[in-house]
Amino acid sequence: MHQHHHKVDDQPVVINVVENVDDLTGFRAFIKANRRILACDSETTGLNIYSEGFGCRVVQFGNTKEAWVVPVERGGYYAQNAAAALRVTETLVFHNASFDLQVFDRCLGVPMRSLWPKVHDTRILAHLVDPRGREEGGSGHSLEDLTRRYIDPDVADGVKTLMVTLARKHKTTKDKIWGLVDFEDPDYQLYAGMDTILASRLYTALKPLVPSVSVKLIESERKLAQVCSRLEQTGFLLDVPYTKLLSHQLMDTEVAFAWKAAQFGCENVFSTEQVADVLESRGVRIPERTPSGRRKVDKKLLENLIGGGDEFAEAVFEVKRARKWRTTWVDGFLNSVDGDNRCHPSINPLRARTARMSITGIPAQTLPAGDSMIRNCFVADPGQVMVSVDYQAQELRVLAALSGDPVMKQAFETDADLHQITADASGVDRKVGKMVNFAYVYGSGPRNIAEQAGIDVDTAKRVIAGFEKSYPKVKELSQKLQNMARSGGMVTTPFGRQLPVDKDRPYAALNYMVQSSSRDITAKALLRLDDAGFTPYLRLPIHDEVLLSVPTDKAEWGARRVGEIMACDFRGVHIGTDAEVGGRSWGSFYQKGI
Repeated sequence: MHQHHHKVDDQPVVINVVENVDDLTGFRAFIKANRRILACDSETTGLNIYSEGFGCRVVQFGNTKEAWVVPVERGGYYAQNAAAALRVTETLVFHNASFDLQVFDRCLGVPMRSLWPKVHDTRILAHLVDPRGREEGGSGHSLEDLTRRYIDPDVADGVKTLMVTLARKHKTTKDKIWGLVDFEDPDYQLYAGMDTILASRLYTALKPLVPSVSVKLIESERKLAQVCSRLEQTGFLLDVPYTKLLSHQLMDTEVAFAWKAAQFGCENVFSTEQVADVLESRGVRIPERTPSGRRKVDKKLLENLIGGGDEFAEAVFEVKRARKWRTTWVDGFLNSVDGDNRCHPSINPLRARTARMSITGIPAQTLPAGDSMIRNCFVADPGQVMVSVDYQAQELRVLAALSGDPVMKQAFETDADLHQITADASGVDRKVGKMVNFAYVYGSGPRNIAEQAGIDVDTAKRVIAGFEKSYPKVKELSQKLQNMARSGGMVTTPFGRQLPVDKDRPYAALNYMVQSSSRDITAKALLRLDDAGFTPYLRLPIHDEVLLSVPTDKAEWGARRVGEIMACDFRGVHIGTDAEVGGRSWGSFYQKGI
């Protein structure tokens, strides 16, 4: 057995590395003596759990002073002892449990459903203590960031960065070093073992810092993480032939429009300067500049020119779109698909300050709105069809509930046209009224609304005034939340989530309150769907929508039942759902008959 002696916060710690089967005797003794609660972690060959050749290299267990590192990549007794330790330990502390539990399920044969009930996740605690990322002025939520803030900045800078150092040493990237570095490398062993000591200390440090009003969220967030991990594990079936064909078609589109752009004298449409030169030579005025002073040629400018029939602008736009769609999405799906033709999303249930979820791998929240082409890559399982269920005007209904505005509540109760009410109050068309309804929730000012709606600033101010006159309780709520933010630096949602509000952006308090409350309504719905047994059919949660793959003969019933389960009453306002049965492909909701 090899030992690494180190210090954390000036206290000695030891990392025991199992080198042979005899060393497992000491490991088992450690587990037996500490089985009530231990932190756990794994190191793998990469981050794509379901890719071909993926493997778990080591599993680590530790407390605040001692850790053990077991090389499970050797299989046999090593893997068996690690699996046994997972089963007998009563409480397991992880930082981002979802990843490790899926690893243990796939590589060690320990079902993650058996481990989730005894998990405590420090990432959940960290988000409840401070939901802001580092870029927002918060502590951040990575183990490195949290170690720097709550435990020992020297360890954060000296140990948590070791894999970057090893990547440089091996002349590779951090993404690839995990599968290349030798187990015997002392830096690798130190990095692996230290994670459990840090997670254990982080758990001790963070648990008492969770606001009392937020403590009830710890368990519900753990359950939500469990549901999301099951969605990740299930994955979404990829129509591989269609996706490959689409990749080729997008490449052809890119080449064709690049050739067309070249006829106008632009050899590289990705060179903003070349594009700007050609545009100006064609009499186009480019008024905006980047922070560095260069001419700004963005999507908005190109779309305006296309609307005027500019063929060069169209060629530039189409090349860039085809390249982005192919490389960012389509080829990404093909590169990540597993042996069963399934792509596995990575779902972060606690991404934004407001706890709004994010999805990568299958970035459902950022795909082109209303487009079927990319979504057609994904299909229901054989014998099944896609079902989509989403909330009806969720955020506006939440706003009505939070504000208690009688006009807004009455509008929803009687199915009146809320957008027309706003429009009529200001003498504008319904499209502008709708835009202002949502923009008010998002905290947009007159200038942004004017730009989005294509109206002048004075008109935007008049529409905002009309909104506030129509729904006076909404304005009262906004002012109340802004006052709370100014005096206390945060607002607290009805669900007990504390949301910091930046001092220079008190107007954002309303948006945070509505967005966070809407997120928690969707989260609670996912837990109810799980209790009702629908999780095996769930594919993605997309803000206020859930996407399912349901047996064809049960599709109508399933859609109706899911809609019933998701629907809820919030502070006297009913938040109903719209359920839709599609075809085999996800894109069928956007293009009928597919």
